[in-house]
Amino acid sequence: MSKWLKPFLFGIWGLLLIPLIAPILKKWLEENVFSDPSDMATTAFRNAVATTASENLLALGQQRWFKFALVFCTGIVLGASLEWLSRKSEERKASELRSLGSKFRSLAESLKIRSASSGWPDNVVDLKPAIMSAFGSAGKFHLWVPDEHVYHLPDASFLCEYFRCVGKLLEDGQFDKANREALSWKPFLDNVTRS
Repeated sequence: MSKWLKPFLFGIWGLLLIPLIAPILKKWLEENVFSDPSDMATTAFRNAVATTASENLLALGQQRWFKFALVFCTGIVLGASLEWLSRKSEERKASELRSLGSKFRSLAESLKIRSASSGWPDNVVDLKPAIMSAFGSAGKFHLWVPDEHVYHLPDASFLCEYFRCVGKLLEDGQFDKANREALSWKPFLDNVTRS
């Protein structure tokens, strides 16, 4: 939606709301502002301006075409608002997934450095909170993540490659491919843990 179209639609919609708000505003003005009957300026203003404007707006609000225009414009405004909210939600989700991809790749690099030394999984005890956090974030987006059996593998290569491959796809914005890639690692882990 272009930059000027959205404010234009909201402006038209706001103008269409005036005849609906006018009777409420007239009543409030009569009760609060024009309540002193002895004030000559109040009486003249109320009679000359407020009554004429209120009657015209009330008559406009009763027109069939006006009601149609109001409902039609309300539908357009609601549709535009929902589309904008949906787009913002998708943009936020894409940003979070890219960030998760970056976290996966960082963990892959950390695991690769640690895998050079022996002592798996004891040499990654300090990384476990970050790994669990990454798994929790991935679960929020329904990505398959390895369970605790990954720590029973002989080394960190499975986890390192999982993070590297899935993280690269997430960073590149290929979310469907990342989901398929993550699922493709599941049978391997299942086979290793059964044997």
